[in-house]
Amino acid sequence: MFREESVWIKNALLKLKPKNGRDEVANIGSSTEHFRKSVQPHIHNNIIETLSTSGWKVVNIDMKKEPGVDLVADVTKPGFAELYKDRFGLTLCTNLLEHVEDIQLVVKNLVAVTHSDGHILVTVPYKYKIHFDPIDNGFRPTPQEIVNLFNDVAENIIDSKIISISDIDQYRVKRSRFPGWGYRERLAYYFGKRHKTSGVLFSIKK
Repeated sequence: MFREESVWIKNALLKLKPKNGRDEVANIGSSTEHFRKSVQPHIHNNIIETLSTSGWKVVNIDMKKEPGVDLVADVTKPGFAELYKDRFGLTLCTNLLEHVEDIQLVVKNLVAVTHSDGHILVTVPYKYKIHFDPIDNGFRPTPQEIVNLFNDVAENIIDSKIISISDIDQYRVKRSRFPGWGYRERLAYYFGKRHKTSGVLFSIKK
């Protein structure tokens, strides 16, 4: 996740308040505590801390049984929804839909685990290179195209944005045996070509 993406997510989440005192958040594809705090600390500082201090209870969900994963489960499987149906008041799905084989199934599972009158936040790369983890299906939507996936249940769009990434460290100089080829990302940056991410936060009604 880009740092600037995490800042947008933080500001979007501040527009919400948990219900029933301490509502639960499904952080789908959370990765490990080490990744959230040390590899990409902006995830913890801008998202997890914001949610916790606002009264939300974050439940970190991932396929890997690792420290910092609260629930080991696979959102790409049909049985996922049966385990956690209508449990969460807020569901986060960041930088995941471009890495799944069946987007519609994942969308169905995200809706199923979010209770009616709850919220879903999704981010997906909009302008970014193919990156395999382990696959990249090439999905590069606008915020509205993300909402369209949830057309049957999406109610109000709370926030949406195409986030342009200006952090120069994200445009790396790489080793290459071809002259100048390893500088292509950095040159693109100076010519105004930026990585971009689509983000949207919306309420649902089932």
